[in-house]
Amino acid sequence: MKVLEETLQHIESLNQEDMVQQQAYINSLLKTPNGLGKLEKMAIQVAGIQKDYKVEKKAVVVMAADNGVEKEGVSASKRVITQYVVEAMLAGEASVSSLCKTLGSDLFVVDLGIDRKEPYKNAINHRIMPKGTNNIRCGEAMSRTQAIEAIEVGIDMVAKLVKKDYNLLAVGEMGIGNTTTSSACLKALTDLPLIDIVGYGSGINESTLGLKIAVVEDAVRVNKPDVNDPIDIIQKLGGLDIAAMTGVYLGAALYKIPVVLDGLISGVSALLAYRMNPHVREYMIPSHISEEPGAKYVMEALDFDPMLYMNMKLGEGSGAVLVFPFVEAACNFVKDVRLYPEV
Repeated sequence: MKVLEETLQHIESLNQEDMVQQQAYINSLLKTPNGLGKLEKMAIQVAGIQKDYKVEKKAVVVMAADNGVEKEGVSASKRVITQYVVEAMLAGEASVSSLCKTLGSDLFVVDLGIDRKEPYKNAINHRIMPKGTNNIRCGEAMSRTQAIEAIEVGIDMVAKLVKKDYNLLAVGEMGIGNTTTSSACLKALTDLPLIDIVGYGSGINESTLGLKIAVVEDAVRVNKPDVNDPIDIIQKLGGLDIAAMTGVYLGAALYKIPVVLDGLISGVSALLAYRMNPHVREYMIPSHISEEPGAKYVMEALDFDPMLYMNMKLGEGSGAVLVFPFVEAACNFVKDVRLYPEV
């Protein structure tokens, strides 16, 4: 709890003076005013995060855990698929692994509670709940202590990566059932109609979608989360992956490095972090708009305009890593483009 409290206390807003200077310099370059659109906004944002910022090392951090609500049949996939996908990630054979290799990013997988007998040898193991969370339809996902511990895993992960000179992060996740847990958290955060925010996840049919909506409705009713307490929402409705991703956003803001959002689950974690400390949003960069219906409401709640419309809904950080080159481009054009000549 101490790590989380100190993190929340020490997160600062961006340096406005450096952002104003960056804006003025960009306006002096040989190009049409605002000709590079969102790249210019990004260049100003990262200047506020760190003066003279440039990308050194990139990493996608995947938080993985199983979810007890999977037992309700809300997914087209069984929980063993969590294991299979994580094994593929660790072998460099998952979708996000391929994208990371293509885009020059490293991939780190954190096991917070995958339901298997032995920890993975080449994962980062923080098995807070070795069999995953409890079934949120029947009761709380985890204890408050476990929720805070998972959040602090995310903060600590950022601290360790920063020490290794990583300064651009993206967060992803893996855990069957986590579109259900994230939808439940989003319901608590926004009170939107469930029909608007609960989606097809792993490819369920209409009948299962109805079940999924009922499960989320029951979970919120049974657990009665305190909508003004993000930790309570995570504890009662979330997953270990959601908690740890929330910690990554907090850690990125604490250590002053940009962090890229992925899809629905990553976005809900970002919204939870924002509710803990509004300054956290200033360090976030949106990537794509997920096909999951709740994703657009997350973007609206954070007042973000996604850069990519790719019809993606995979998760894993697969959409977020695609934006890494845009961040590099935003840094590079500022130093590469010549000044507008005096005429």
